[in-house]
Amino acid sequence: MRKLLPSLTFLAVAALPAQAEPVRSVSVAYNVDVGPMTMIVVKYALNHSGDAVEARANIRSNGLSRMFSEYSAKAEGQSRAGQEGMTPVRFRLVREKEDRKKETSLQWNGPGAITYAPQEKKPERRQRIEQALNAAVADPMTAVLRIGTSGETPCPSVQQVFDGRDVYELSLADKGEGRLDGDAAYRGPVRVCDVSWTPIAGRAAEKNEPRESYEVSFAPIGELPSGRMLWLPVSLTGKLKGIRFDAYVTKLKAEGGSEGTAASQN
Repeated sequence: MRKLLPSLTFLAVAALPAQAEPVRSVSVAYNVDVGPMTMIVVKYALNHSGDAVEARANIRSNGLSRMFSEYSAKAEGQSRAGQEGMTPVRFRLVREKEDRKKETSLQWNGPGAITYAPQEKKPERRQRIEQALNAAVADPMTAVLRIGTSGETPCPSVQQVFDGRDVYELSLADKGEGRLDGDAAYRGPVRVCDVSWTPIAGRAAEKNEPRESYEVSFAPIGELPSGRMLWLPVSLTGKLKGIRFDAYVTKLKAEGGSEGTAASQN
């Protein structure tokens, strides 16, 4: 579940056809299916005000999966939009599994100046994490926005991410243009990317956890108030511990403009 969280965050925002007014807020729900069953449900909200971008995600187990392990997570992130792109400000993640609760918080005090709690207890592991925290590292929420606002297309791109436990790399390779149809909440043109997850420092790197890859379809929403085009995922497929999963948008809504112009798909 922990390793899937960054990938779920990718799908926490859905794409709409480009709007005349800048996109200021997005809300979305999506399902993660394993076989015929929906195992995880995610709800996400993104708000852009001035140069501040705030994102929140609620993730919870669903259906039969709750019989074996009831899991939920809440993530909150704040980024700053500028001429050079998205800059991370702070990130908070609260995970609950049955009656156990864990909280992680990150704060950026400047490029590469990151404080986080709880601190890694093992001195050698903590040193390797701190050595990997360079100026390019972002939290999972900001990394999604950096990918989505990196240029004319979201891939190719390489992002370094820190979630409070592991530093890892997300590498996106371009697979070309495509189109989504069928029953999904988004229908239309997409850019298809291969996204790979590679641990750099932390527990996953020390345990030699294998590199994972996913196929992600991105679609354009439109421009943010900062003037940058926003590309965000609408579907994701891959394997987790050898089990195939499919994630897809089920509901979405975007609002833009000073008068709150709205567009939605169901």
